[in-house]
Amino acid sequence: MVPVRHIRLADNSVYLLEAGGERLLIDTGPDFRGSREALAAALQGVRPSLVVATHGHLDHAGLGGWWQAQGVDVAIHQEDLHYTSGHQLDEAELAALGDYVRGCGAPREIVDEAVATLAARRAWTQMAREPGGAYPASGRDSRWPSGLRYEPFTPARPLAEPLTEVAPGVFAVASPGHTPGNMVVWVPSEGWLFSGDQLLPEITPIPAIQGYRAHPGAPWRFRSLPRFLDSLARIRESGATRCFPGHGEPFDNVRAVIDANLLQAEQRTERVREALIERGGGTVWDLAEAIYPRAVRRRFWQIISTIQGHLDVLEEQGRAVTEAGRWLAV
Repeated sequence: MVPVRHIRLADNSVYLLEAGGERLLIDTGPDFRGSREALAAALQGVRPSLVVATHGHLDHAGLGGWWQAQGVDVAIHQEDLHYTSGHQLDEAELAALGDYVRGCGAPREIVDEAVATLAARRAWTQMAREPGGAYPASGRDSRWPSGLRYEPFTPARPLAEPLTEVAPGVFAVASPGHTPGNMVVWVPSEGWLFSGDQLLPEITPIPAIQGYRAHPGAPWRFRSLPRFLDSLARIRESGATRCFPGHGEPFDNVRAVIDANLLQAEQRTERVREALIERGGGTVWDLAEAIYPRAVRRRFWQIISTIQGHLDVLEEQGRAVTEAGRWLAV
């Protein structure tokens, strides 16, 4: 059996895997106050041969620069390089997100609140990127003991192929959806899946309204949920028997958790379609108010992202169309 060590860093889990004489660390770890010391202590002097970041979010790739400063290469899919370069939520993406909000059909006061939230997020993101700066305040998020930092860095190993052997018998598998460059790590000899945020115990990741920066000229918005579900279906067919998630404890009922995720997504898609039929069509905001009337104002981005994701699924299935911001069932 391949040796694996589970290391907990507040809300995140990273894993040290030994295969064919190489040591692979899966995810860099988040950069909160004390995380570097905690990670070094947990590794007990072991130096990874390579660190693989499952995706570019700051809690999974935030210590990438720290690792590379120590001479340990970091691998990440090339379609998530805008995260590591510090170009996430730059002026272009901020403007595109603002245009999206203004076109979703929400009332003016909701639009103003959402745009203000974007500006606050951008300011926080810029502060988190400052080299050697203080850790941002954690605010209402208590998953980590301080806010998270994310110093920009250039990964030594940008990955481009659908399947890359990153250690003997260990493969990084492109699984776009959670982000454009999301990956999982697969050890077929053991039936092990290191899932990052692709598959989590008792949590269904929410699709995001996010930019797609890898291909100039492509539509700015990445269709997150359809790609996430495609990736989940492919993982189901792999026959994985044990999952090591990026948050929470490892678990064995992999197919059952995948099936529960797929079923829930299917049910939500049908609920959105039913609302379209009942209303004779509508904007994203109309559907959000119809389905989540008590939640959409206080959880704008979460609800709007969910509705948009399921509309994207319906559109790809040929069961909904949009024109000038209004959606209709087909």
